[in-house]
Amino acid sequence: MTVLQIFKKPQRSKDKGYAWVILFFSFLSHFAHVGFSYGIAGNLTIAHQQFFNINLQKGSLLGTIHVGVLLLFGPIASVLIKKFGCRATQIFGGACILAGIALSALSRQLWHAVILYSVFAGLGVSFCFNASSVILTFHFERYKYIAFSLAMLGNYLGIVLWPLMSQYLLNEFGYSYAMGIMSTFTLINILTGILYVEPSSDNDSEKENPDKPKELELSQAGSETGADNRAVELSEEEVKVEVKLSKPVEETREIQETKLRQEFIELLKLPKVWMFLICGMFWCATDAGFFVLINDYIVYNAGLTEYEAAFGITLLGIGNIVACVCLVVTGSLKFNRFILYFCSIGLTGILTVITAFTSNKTMYYILTTLWGMANGVAVASILGFASDLCTAEQLPMLFGMECFFEGIGGIALVPLSAYISQTAGEKFGIIFIGCCGIVATFAIFPIIVKSVKKQQELHI
Repeated sequence: MTVLQIFKKPQRSKDKGYAWVILFFSFLSHFAHVGFSYGIAGNLTIAHQQFFNINLQKGSLLGTIHVGVLLLFGPIASVLIKKFGCRATQIFGGACILAGIALSALSRQLWHAVILYSVFAGLGVSFCFNASSVILTFHFERYKYIAFSLAMLGNYLGIVLWPLMSQYLLNEFGYSYAMGIMSTFTLINILTGILYVEPSSDNDSEKENPDKPKELELSQAGSETGADNRAVELSEEEVKVEVKLSKPVEETREIQETKLRQEFIELLKLPKVWMFLICGMFWCATDAGFFVLINDYIVYNAGLTEYEAAFGITLLGIGNIVACVCLVVTGSLKFNRFILYFCSIGLTGILTVITAFTSNKTMYYILTTLWGMANGVAVASILGFASDLCTAEQLPMLFGMECFFEGIGGIALVPLSAYISQTAGEKFGIIFIGCCGIVATFAIFPIIVKSVKKQQELHI
């Protein structure tokens, strides 16, 4: 593959060829944005408390805002993808992550870290996360569940490696130097963004490669008659096609904006979409809250060291990978993915509540591994779940809306759990975020019931 071929749009050929190259790039990107963010979240909660001399509520707020911004800007990322494509969105997001993390090394006050790490880097992660996920919908149809699961493996690999790597850097070099070193790894997002190529439409391919036999006939006719006017040899219908192909393929700005508004309104009219969004709001409190708060809770309440707490998150990441591999293996099978998503979210909430009663290292490691497996199934299933609720064209918009509601849940409920931890005891804060996951299952319960009834009707 030459350099020019990288920048040239490949022909639309889903599930094969360059689609698998795109999948590999998406895998790397997930490792360097979401995997990075969640992998270091717990360690940074403790590091921020020590470096800025603040309490748990303020220390956890930095990670909470980071995850919240990551999710809240999902709709904006979706609009950018619609207007500028996945490549431009990914590169811009990668630049934001690099700048935010690198400049965090210069932070000397709490508000510096809030602006640079929490907001600026979180914004970049949001753009990269959406771009590296949506790009898969352009290249996969039959194997979309397998593609989504394999891409999520990058996220889980990051959760396996980043906790121990970041804790080592924090212990050896301190907060400032550690942030500077870790920022170099985020260059992966920019490099993969350069290689993101959306397939061209059929019209594009026809425009670039017109029918060769027709050209040959025209050239021969032109040489025999001495005529060089191509329009003379074309019928009226062919002339119309030629004029149509000569028009710009991209829609005008007004048409794009109208289309976006229509998609947004259509999605808002669907009750199942609202159930999905509310579920995401509560589930994010469990997901983000666990990563942000669990390290501090285990270190100060279960008597484990910071390395041992970080190793628990590594085991969580291994559980993610095991679950993801199982989904990849079963990706081509047909079964009710609504039930799978429902059960995994509920199990995540229940395990979070049980983790609040952890008293020793062995119990902590077992629970984090099981939590990781349940969480891995939920995260790897979310795009497949969403794609069954809407059309392929509406998926970027729905994905952005879901991220926005998750961000609301993270920003509103995780600080509340930190407040509960600070006032009533950390155990009750962990129990609260676990209960949020259980509530999330009730939000999508009507969808599950409807899907089961539909399956039963088909078998009758």
